[in-house]
Amino acid sequence: MKKDVCVCLDLIMTGKVIRNKIMKSGFTIKDIQQKLNLSCPQPIYRWLNGQTLPSLDNLYMLSGILALPMEKLLMPRNDKMWLIHISENKEPKKRIKSYFGAVNHHE
Repeated sequence: MKKDVCVCLDLIMTGKVIRNKIMKSGFTIKDIQQKLNLSCPQPIYRWLNGQTLPSLDNLYMLSGILALPMEKLLMPRNDKMWLIHISENKEPKKRIKSYFGAVNHHE
């Protein structure tokens, strides 16, 4: 029986990809801020530094600005520590507990 899994995104690598694509496109952070109608550039820097991900709306607009599919801006994590079996843990709290149990078990 195949288990359903949730693949998490690698925030650091996603930030590096976004930074690289912005630089290659010739846009500045200020340009992106204005095009996304953001009041300040801090959210963009948080994306680039791997602290957060863009909202779905911002990711969609960013992909349009950079003329890339959204999938090209996102990097999945490859390590199995981040795979959480949804079929066994349908509630968020249970999934979180399952994840931290797996982390502690592997340390």
